[in-house]
Parts: sequence; structure tokens; C-alpha cells
Amino acid sequence: MKIIRVVLVAACMLASSICFANVPGGGSGNGPDVSLKDEGDSIVLDNGIVAIRINKTDASVRSFIYQGMNLFEGGHGGGRFYWSWNTPAYGGPHGTAMVTADPASNHGDYAEVKVHSPWSGKSADAAMDVDIYYSLKRGTQGYYATAMLNHPASYPRTDVGEWRSNAYISPLFDWLSVDALRQRKMPTLEDMVASVPVEGAPKEVTLLTSGIYAGQFECKYSYSADLGDLNVWGWSSTSKRVGIWMTIPSHEYYNGGPMKRELTGHMNHALLNMLNGSHYSQGTKLSMAAGSVFKKTYGPFFVYANSYQGAASDSSSKVVESLWHDAQAQAVAERSAWPYSWFKNADYVQESGRGTVSGTLKVSDGGNPAATAAGAWIGLAPDDNGTDFQLQGRTYQFWVKTSADGRFSIPHVLPGVYHLWAFGAGNIGTFKQANIEVSAGKALDVGTVLWTPPRVADTLWEIGIPDRDSQEFHNGAFNYTQWATFAKSRSESESGLTYTVGKSDWRKDWNYAQFGPAPWTIKFSLADKPAKDAPASLYIALASSESTLMVTVNGTQIGTYKTPHPAHAPIRLGSHGPFAETRIAIPPGLLKRGTNTIAISQVMGKGKTGTTQYDYLRLEAAGTRLATP
Repeated sequence: MKIIRVVLVAACMLASSICFANVPGGGSGNGPDVSLKDEGDSIVLDNGIVAIRINKTDASVRSFIYQGMNLFEGGHGGGRFYWSWNTPAYGGPHGTAMVTADPASNHGDYAEVKVHSPWSGKSADAAMDVDIYYSLKRGTQGYYATAMLNHPASYPRTDVGEWRSNAYISPLFDWLSVDALRQRKMPTLEDMVASVPVEGAPKEVTLLTSGIYAGQFECKYSYSADLGDLNVWGWSSTSKRVGIWMTIPSHEYYNGGPMKRELTGHMNHALLNMLNGSHYSQGTKLSMAAGSVFKKTYGPFFVYANSYQGAASDSSSKVVESLWHDAQAQAVAERSAWPYSWFKNADYVQESGRGTVSGTLKVSDGGNPAATAAGAWIGLAPDDNGTDFQLQGRTYQFWVKTSADGRFSIPHVLPGVYHLWAFGAGNIGTFKQANIEVSAGKALDVGTVLWTPPRVADTLWEIGIPDRDSQEFHNGAFNYTQWATFAKSRSESESGLTYTVGKSDWRKDWNYAQFGPAPWTIKFSLADKPAKDAPASLYIALASSESTLMVTVNGTQIGTYKTPHPAHAPIRLGSHGPFAETRIAIPPGLLKRGTNTIAISQVMGKGKTGTTQYDYLRLEAAGTRLATP
């Protein structure tokens, strides 16, 4: 008997409530036999609901038929789903196709095709073997795609750089859905052709001169997101009432950790899956040394198609909302089925070969009795030669958020030795515990793990929230995704900023990014002069920076800091890049009774624009207190 896991997701629709019952693969899980047909230069997989045509040489999908429509038809370059990398040169798979699961041998339940692309032996090409798999099951409303990278010990050193899949879909799709805030009817191809470059802006930014957004900026980075917060994104057609979606059953194979920010989709009808992206300088370490062995499996992930079943008179907004909620329900169903039992491959580990790690995270901060672990990110990532998890690209990572009482359970973990990492929940820094050994088929309870965020004294004042992001500041939140916000903020803040503790509000008076060399000055008043031996320090957490910061206290320079992970996130309309932090001690005698000033300036390198996004700042000092400003 076939057992189908069903996931119910309730979605409230405009004037009514619709409950979606989705199974992995979509549809009902039933349908006609799957067929496989070799047509010379391509192979067609068809299950009576969808059909895909796979190019046998470059591993692209040249057509995706659903309800009689080719969802790729008319897309850029003719429309297709493909794979690519950009180091040492832009390239993609080029190999030979073979059938790895023939539906004629399994009662029409399943078809699978593999395209094997070996390294060419040329230094101009990435020294790795690439295997691409396409899977089609009975009754599914889409296809599964998987990629496996392999660098044998006999291969020379190589860099892969950015590694992705992308689909150029039909221009019939006119609505892009990324998250609750990015739900938008998109400019047409004609609007994009008529758009003009913007002086002083990157080439990705254009000014629309026609259509419903005439006079507004358009940029592909407006649709970037933290992938750890997403399980699905995609497009809808308001005229044909169909959708196409990238659903993510697992985040284990993405680089850079749970706050890894990357592209999702954008104008020109692109539907991306940035498996190893580096647009925000996170997860950049995807290189293989000569003599090293590297294997990694990306996927399977599900490219899903759906359609609206309501009345013909229903509004476009109701159509796209219904398609979006169904896609979200489908993503939940896919995650419930991970790891997929039907994908049989020696380099893909089934649930019986994985483990679970659980425990309770507690926070002890003597200067903050209200400190909590609720809602913290906690996860497993290996040491990787001392590489911070947010820079790792070669590894698998496993992350969850803690419950209100700090409990966590991390499922589906591959066997190995990991660090246990945690961050967020309003606590500074990063928790790390080494030597967490995960065994196949075993559940590991690590008990209560205690996180003690460092401090030298009580908090006198703080600016922001320690969450590795700049969204809480002025022009943050959703606005940072707009080029107009970047341009306006850069113009406003290049002349500097003055923030008065006790009077200013960091939500209104501290910009989400600092531009240019002009100092940002923090003024505060102390009721008492600290004792000569009383410790004091300024803690600075950065959401992103590409500059060296110079800090002065009452006119005396006390230190400089340059992040080890430079990134210019604002110009790519991001609220953060890789996190960094520093603590600068304030020498005895510098702080005084009455008015004090701390100034932070950017020392810009040659050719640098000078940009810093703060996550959080805190002054700690003993033997004194704030005076009324």
C-alpha cells in the first residue's frame, strides 16, 4: 500500500477561507503512468500532468508543459531552466545523458535522467565533475532537480565561485512573489527595454520610462532575501491563472548559514536558485585544493506548477494570492518529506543514515537579567579549517530556531563532527560549542547548553538590536530594498550624523547605513566621572562594512577596526552582509562627568565608496551612570 504524507495549510483568502491539502510533488499523488521518450538530442519525461524536455548535452530543460502551456515559451534566450557557475570562467554542464530510472521498469511510477559532465581537463574550466538529475513521479505537478559536484583527489585546485540554477520563464508570468512584502506586478519586457541607465548607479539599476511604474527605479537586488526565511518563491500569470515556483525542501546544501542573502527572481522573468551565491560576500569559500576530495549534493528541489480553480470573475489579486498560498503549502509538504525516500543515490543520504540533535539553549548575561534564548538561530556546521559558518560553501549546515523556552531539535543531520552555533535573540556575539558528533540513526541530546555573552561592565546605553541586521534603523525595514532609499540615504548621511543618548531615537535618527568619511557622533552625559581603574568599552556589531572604522572618545582616537569580511550590502539593496564585531577598550580617564562624545568615521581605501551598516552599538562602563540629557 502506498502511503502519502499529507500536509494541511490553512490560508485565509480575501473574502473567504481556503484550506490547501498538499502532498509532496503536488496534485493528488495519482495519475497516468510516467513515460520517457528519447528524441535524439533530448529526452522527454511526461506524467500526463506535466512534461519536460531535457537537453542531453547541456542538462537544460528546454520546455515545461503544464495544462497545455509551455511555461518557458518566449523567455529570455527562448526560455529554459539551466545551471551555471562563474569561476574560473562562466560555464555550465556539458556532457552525456543516460537514463537512471526507466518508468517501463517500475510500473510507470518514476523516471529519472542523469547528465554526466566530466571536467574537460582544461585550466579555463572548473576542475570538477558535475552530475545533473531530473526526476518525474506519477501525479506530480512539477519536476525535481538535483546537482552533484565532485572534485577527485587527482584534480588540480579550482574555484567554483557562484553556482546556481535559473529558469527564464514565459513573459506570460507578470507577478513576482518573494515574501509577505515583495508581492508585485512586474514591469513588462517592453518597459524594461524602454528603461534608461541611472547616473552613478550600478548597471543593474534602471529608470522606467513607460508602464505602470514609469518614473520609478527597477533593480534585480530589490528581490533579494535571507534564504533561511524562505521555503518558496516564484511567479504567477494573472491572465493564464497559473504559477511556477521554486520550492526548497531543505536548506542544508546552501552556503553561508541561515541569514545567507541572495537573489530569488527578478525582471526579465528570471526564477533563480542561488545554491552558492556570493552577492553579499557570504558563503564565499567554495574552492577545492589540489589533492582534496570534495563531493556535495544540491537538492533534490522541486519546480512546481499550479493553477487557480476559482471563478472566472475573480480578481487578479485573489488569483495571485491563492496561487501564492498554495505554493507555500506545497513547500511545507516538500519539507515534510525530506529527505526524499524515492531518490536512490549513493551520494544522497536517507533518513536512516541521518541523526537528530536536541537540547535547550540558556542565556546568562549578568548585565541583562531579561536575556533570553527564545527565537535564536541554532545550528550545526563543521569546523572547515576554522572558517566561520557564514563564510562556508563546501559544507552542509543544519539550522533551526529555538522555541520560547530555548528548546531546539535539529533533524536530518548528516553524520559527522560539528560545532554547535547560535546567535540572535537579542544577544551579542556568537555561541559556539565544539565536538558535537552525530551518528547515523541516532538521536543526540546535548542537554542544556549555556551561552554567556561577553561584557566588561553594565550597559550605559545601546543603539539598535543585536540581530545581525540593520532593518530596525531609519530607512531600514522594507525601504532598504529600493534604490531610491539608497540614493536618498547616501545623500543625507554623507554630511554626518549626531545622535544624543536619551533624546534621539535610533529608529528615526540613526540611518540604516553610514556613507562617506564624515563622522557619526554619539553624545551622552555622565553623572559621575568613572574611577581611574573602572573598565569601559565600546562594543560595535556590524551588519556589513567595506571600510576601516576609526573611533574617538572626546577627541582622542582609541582604536580602528576593519571587518575581516568586507561587503557593500547597501548598494545591492541589502540590509546586511556577513556579520562582524569588535570591542574597543576606552582608556582610563577619557570618560568624564558631563557631556561626552564618541565619533565613528570611515577611513576609505582607494576606489571605495565607504559604507557601513551597523547592527548594534553598546557602551559598557563601571562606576558611573547616565545623567539626564
